[in-house]
Amino acid sequence: MTRGVIFDLDGVISDTQDMHSEVESNFLRSLNIHIHPNEISARFAGVGDKQMFATVFAEHGVHHSIDEMSKEKWARMSQMINEHGIKAVNHSIALIERLYASGFTLAIASGSPNAFIDQVVDALSIRKYFKSMVSADEVKHGKPSPDVFLEAAKRADIDTKQSLIVEDGVSGMRAAATAGIPCIGLVQNKDKEYPATVVVTSLADVSIDLIEQLIANKSFVN
Repeated sequence: MTRGVIFDLDGVISDTQDMHSEVESNFLRSLNIHIHPNEISARFAGVGDKQMFATVFAEHGVHHSIDEMSKEKWARMSQMINEHGIKAVNHSIALIERLYASGFTLAIASGSPNAFIDQVVDALSIRKYFKSMVSADEVKHGKPSPDVFLEAAKRADIDTKQSLIVEDGVSGMRAAATAGIPCIGLVQNKDKEYPATVVVTSLADVSIDLIEQLIANKSFVN
């Protein structure tokens, strides 16, 4: 088994988390459920569609077909992608390339479906860097359960005791903590509390030395 880094996708590699939350907020509004995109990102970043819709519908006492809602959401996502394209999060590709060149095994663990993961990695031309790519749809429980991270590590032959997770969603950070894997949280505001091992506001601040320190459980400066 090898040492590795497991990445969330939306909001960490691809600048698509805001796209998800905007589409979901607009869609829910059409069902008379009003949740701001920022709240959706804060609560559900990295969480699979079906889990998100089930939670929101239960909270608002509404009943809709989860499968149909998910299909409609992705139809709207496809339209938005066609209009705006897929862009990388700043410095994400450079970090991936540095890690790969340094001998780390890389994996993706995402709340998005497999078809969208494929679309993103091909649009950004980064497929060659990843040994495994796993959707929350493929595991029993989505984030904040650690299932998707553990499955990604298993498929990539990554030793979870020699690994690290990069996440932007609180649910994913909690999943990393549950798995006992150190986590770098990519956040907008470091003044808030996050369940990550260390937080950064830019992936430019993530060095190979920092990652090696976190994996080795050595002291570091946040």
